[in-house]
Amino acid sequence: MNRWFHKGNSRRFYRLDMPLKVFISPASPIRDRDIFATGIDYFPPTIKQLIEIQKNEAFYWIKRIQDQKVLMTTLFEETINTIEFFGRCAEAVSKGINPKLDPNYWMTIKQYQQGFTTIEPLSQSAPKTYRYFKLIEEKYLFFLNTLITSIEKSTPNLFAAQRNLPYGFKIDEILQQFKAEKFSKIPLIQAILSLASYMETYIEAYRQINDDNILRDFPEDWIQQKVNVSASGLSMVMAKRFKPFEKVDIFIFIPIRKAVCNFNGSIVDIRTIENQHKERIAINFEFPDSKNQNLLQNEIQRFEIEETLEIDLNASV
Repeated sequence: MNRWFHKGNSRRFYRLDMPLKVFISPASPIRDRDIFATGIDYFPPTIKQLIEIQKNEAFYWIKRIQDQKVLMTTLFEETINTIEFFGRCAEAVSKGINPKLDPNYWMTIKQYQQGFTTIEPLSQSAPKTYRYFKLIEEKYLFFLNTLITSIEKSTPNLFAAQRNLPYGFKIDEILQQFKAEKFSKIPLIQAILSLASYMETYIEAYRQINDDNILRDFPEDWIQQKVNVSASGLSMVMAKRFKPFEKVDIFIFIPIRKAVCNFNGSIVDIRTIENQHKERIAINFEFPDSKNQNLLQNEIQRFEIEETLEIDLNASV
């Protein structure tokens, strides 16, 4: 629904929903820790709640596995603990903590590079399940090793991120097949699906940590999202959380002009969307310069015109 941005009692600019590539970062990142950090909360209560739901769902199905129950339970539990360790490490890094400075903790991280240690007995007794877990392990190790590399190269002034973290691992193709109705009652398949979702939530949180530290200079790589926007502010839904009233820098990519308009702003509203496990943030632009404001306003008007031209006038006849 179209609404108005307000400042006091005065109406400002008409706003609407439209797809945009937007990059938002705190104006004052953390520079006094072991590792540079943006200051964004990548594991807000909404995400931690989702992680707990996915973990409980995995255990629900694990308890219903009958074949090789002890071996399967041991493997699933090890995998869950391993993924959880990765998540804790990613969260620590997002707060500027360098795990490498703790020798015991760093040694533990290095041990996790060995992968899932209880998987090998399945190679003969359950080769298909063994393959599924090896593919899960492959994806997990890729992101763990990427995180370790970033930690080793990071400084208080830089988080050494990697551009273009990949999507579409082999296990993801198999998981799509597992979502078919015919697999909905099979405990092992459902346990694997729940486990994979659990891992994916942690991976996506880490992906955001990584991307927020490198993609600012690569607007073509920003993910296009639905944004409620006007020339004086915007609101959008995201998995991470900013602080209330925090000062932020906003960058909006205008593809048709190959230009980025930037604004200073502040977070004026944060609302939790419980059923999506996400946050809706609203930002007001503060004293935007006319060049950037006009550029954005022109893009909004262009989008409105294109939307109008696509309306089928005969649809209601």
